[in-house]
Amino acid sequence: MAINTLDNVTGALSSLGDVSKTAVTMKSAHTCALCILRFLQIPIGPVYLTQALDTINRALGIESSEPSVNGSTHCPVCLGILDMALVDKVVGQFKEQEYDASSAAVTVELPKSVYVRHHSMQLYLKGTNLTPATGVATDLKDVIRYMVCQVLSKHGIETDADSDMRIEIGFGHEESADEHQFLFDRENSSVKTKTFRKRGVHYTTGDSKTAVISELGKCSDSEFTSLFASPPPAIERSAEIASLVLKRSPIFIGGRYLKLERNISQTPFFVGERRVTELSIADVVGEPIKALVRCDSYNLVGSGREDADVRMLGDGRPFYLECTNPRSTTIMPNQIQAIEDQLRASKSPVQVRLLQMIRPEDTAIIREGEEHKTKHYCALVWFASPLSQDKIAEINAIGKQGVLLQQKTPIRVLHRRAPLTRERRLLGLELVPLEGRFYRLRLESEAGTYIKEFVHGDLGRTAPSLAHMAGVTADIIELDVENVSLDFPPAPADGEHKTIDGC
Repeated sequence: MAINTLDNVTGALSSLGDVSKTAVTMKSAHTCALCILRFLQIPIGPVYLTQALDTINRALGIESSEPSVNGSTHCPVCLGILDMALVDKVVGQFKEQEYDASSAAVTVELPKSVYVRHHSMQLYLKGTNLTPATGVATDLKDVIRYMVCQVLSKHGIETDADSDMRIEIGFGHEESADEHQFLFDRENSSVKTKTFRKRGVHYTTGDSKTAVISELGKCSDSEFTSLFASPPPAIERSAEIASLVLKRSPIFIGGRYLKLERNISQTPFFVGERRVTELSIADVVGEPIKALVRCDSYNLVGSGREDADVRMLGDGRPFYLECTNPRSTTIMPNQIQAIEDQLRASKSPVQVRLLQMIRPEDTAIIREGEEHKTKHYCALVWFASPLSQDKIAEINAIGKQGVLLQQKTPIRVLHRRAPLTRERRLLGLELVPLEGRFYRLRLESEAGTYIKEFVHGDLGRTAPSLAHMAGVTADIIELDVENVSLDFPPAPADGEHKTIDGC
């Protein structure tokens, strides 16, 4: 029955004999106009929109004082869900967030009682010999989704199931929330529910929409009508929007950061409720980006991390920022460049380079590079006694050949890391004397090498160590990372990275 325009709905309904009787019968059960159309199997189309209601009511013979979707009596079948006021509320909240999306995927979750009440109405019509030929009403979920999508389209938002923008609508109706329970309480029910309490909240497992639909299929007509009213009983209040989730796929912004001062952690560092470091890379870089893309939150992922008391110099450490649920995704290069410029102009101890939008798949470079990248360090070290020129030459000769280390998990991180022995290689080492017992140590190592422990030995947990090579106690005073050899972020479309003077 291809009826989906205002021009032919009146004539179609009045010419279908029993169909008109069905409409009158449902009207007597206080069913709304749109649910009557659904049970008459009217396909989804403009007749389901608000401006069609007067015409539909006239076609069905519903007077203005009688129940309709906008009336004071709520439909006992759809629970008042097919109310344009609810649709407008959904779209209104979406528009308030000012997403720059041009499309959206819309999903709908209905109260479980809707399926029970739908079945009740079907049996009522069946009992009066007015069941439509196929017995399949137009799906309520599809109708409300259509209504939302049509209103969205008026605001330039098209429907696309593959869109990165999702609108998830969950309807609730507290008054009928437990109406389906009789299906599970039947002696021959195959559903076993379990209620438990967690953190003061009660949860029920096994109590799903799928289980309700399955049990309805197993329940005979006579058993159902003996346990639940047919037609469905009236309700005092209509359904409400129990949840509205607006979420968008994350966007990623990559770059390289420099840390020009010590005592700055990569991410906020807390011990219990006490914050240990005043600044973090994530805060300094993430907050202006959060303001730019208007996201809910962000997560900084670095290619490794240096300790808070270690500077990150040279070209900087590769990182990306994952921005969750961004409202703005059309970001111009000059807007991102402005963040770099602002940090540089304010002489921030945290600087960024090569900041740019990247593709989700580009983030794999960070993960895959963990095992392959190398790092260059510069350290100020102290020895308990000065080293002879011969000893320095001996250590540097070993360093040129490379050193294979066996490193047990350091004592300082043993409380949060597994007690393992890791094999790491130093690819180069050079020791240069400064004054007294102070020396400059430069080295290149594989990713994951504990440099501080290599210097002092960590009570023998790293072997060999610089202290062992020198034959005297050694300790590290300062440590800088001078280079992380990972090609990231990927070069932009013009093939060239833009560099910043002074970084």
